Formats: sequence, structure tokens, C-alpha cells
Amino acid sequence: MKANELMTTEVLTVGPDTSVRAAAATMAANRVTSLPVVDDDGRLIGIVSEIDLIRDRLPRDPRSHLAVNTQPQPDPAQVVSQVMTEVVECLGGGADTADVAALMVDNDIRAVPIVDGGTLIGIVSRRDLLRTLLRDDAVLAAEVRARLDELAGSERWRASVRDGVATIHGPFDDARLRDAAVRLVSTVPGIIRVHADGLGR
Repeated sequence: MKANELMTTEVLTVGPDTSVRAAAATMAANRVTSLPVVDDDGRLIGIVSEIDLIRDRLPRDPRSHLAVNTQPQPDPAQVVSQVMTEVVECLGGGADTADVAALMVDNDIRAVPIVDGGTLIGIVSRRDLLRTLLRDDAVLAAEVRARLDELAGSERWRASVRDGVATIHGPFDDARLRDAAVRLVSTVPGIIRVHADGLGR
């Protein structure tokens, strides 16, 4: 499955001159953990997260500390451009969702912006990926069978799905046809593994 088949296309964004308070209000109201930052042409120039917004903005309560720093402190940042991350981990629409997931895990990020060139076209969140794992096995099996029928005609193969793992039951005339069927079934959103019976069965 590709990123552009899963991504949210109506993406909440902010501009570099958006106030930190406004960005925080948008996150809270929409229950999102980060917002892409785009310029006037819709090009991705950064991303701002919850952590970026709360960093250095909560004063220490003097009742909770024996020693309190009385030195003057600078005022916190007021606009998104002052707190955003400028180097953004992003991918193109044709990216494999497995690569999207790996990017999230390896970099401990919650959402990956999807771009066409430098223009933001969507976003994939951890929640989007989790939703694919919740699709019912019966629904997945029906979609698997439909795709297999398109490949080689109705009822040539049987297929079953259990906990997101699909099994294609032959016969397969050769390895190329078997591999094509496996690749096709792998594109079904929610299928996490594909097994196929041996050749000539």
C-alpha cells in the first residue's frame, strides 16, 4: 500500500507567522500532535509539535522548589517560525507505507508529511496506520478475492485471511504468477503478510 492511498488530504497547517497560542489552540481543538508549517505557496517549510509549543513556556512554581532562579528570563517565542523544526522527515505519495512506519519508529515521530516536490499534499499519522490493522478479516478476504479474480479470472484461486495474514490457495502454474499474486494481495490495506501455496497444486 502506498502513502497516497492512506494519507489524510485535508491537512491542518499553520504558517510561519502563526502565533504559538493559535497553533496550540488548533492542536487542542482537533486533537492532533503536530502541524505542518507551509508558506504562502503551500510548500512545506517545517513542522511544529506539541513539544515545540510547550518547551520553556511553563514557569516554575516557587512553592515547589527550595531555590528559585530570580534572574530575568527572556520572553518565550511568540510565533511558529521561532519554535518549529525546519528539517522535516517527509516522503512522496508513492512511498510504501512500510517505509512510512519505519520512519516513524526510527525517528520517534507521530506523523509524516507527504509531498509532491516540495508541496504538501497530505499527511500520514500513527493513527492512520493503526486503522489499517483494524479492518475486519472478512472485509479483507473479500477484497483479496476481488483482486485475485481481476488478475486471473473468477475462482481460479481461493483466499483466506486471519488476523490480517492472507493465504492464497493455488494452483500456480509458475513462480512468476505466484509472485504477482502475492504482490497484488500485499497492496490491500490491512494485509500484513501474504502466504501462497506451492507450484502445481
